[in-house]
Amino acid sequence: MTQHGVQVPESEATLAKTSPNLHVPRLVLSRDVAGEGALDRIADVVNKLVGSMWLFVGITVGIVVWLFAGNVIGFDRTPWPLLLTVLNLPQLSIMISLQVSANRAQAASDARAEADHATLVAIHELGRKQLEILDGQNEVLAILRRAATATSA
Repeated sequence: MTQHGVQVPESEATLAKTSPNLHVPRLVLSRDVAGEGALDRIADVVNKLVGSMWLFVGITVGIVVWLFAGNVIGFDRTPWPLLLTVLNLPQLSIMISLQVSANRAQAASDARAEADHATLVAIHELGRKQLEILDGQNEVLAILRRAATATSA
């Protein structure tokens, strides 16, 4: 079965509960949850570009250059109206790409949560079995103490 692009065994948590000693924790990274289609790959590239500090620095430098060079070179004597128009044009697509990025991050988070849950179930079952073994050992010790007391009396 595939969940969020990651191969997950059928009912991994159930398997971890029934055979916790056979459970192997999975490391789920964002690249493991990468989409399989062309649009998913494009979304990953856009996410890296839009979410980079280099884009922020480039836009900031571009704005400062525009404000000063517009008057010096003369292509924009009143830079604010044209500059704001140019800067507002890509906002809609950037907002959509940020939502796509959030959805991709959520898919990775869900896959990690499922893997972590299965590991926690296995750890819980192992702990429960250890407690059962300890309780059995305590019963055996109590029987041995009673037998030792009965033979010494």
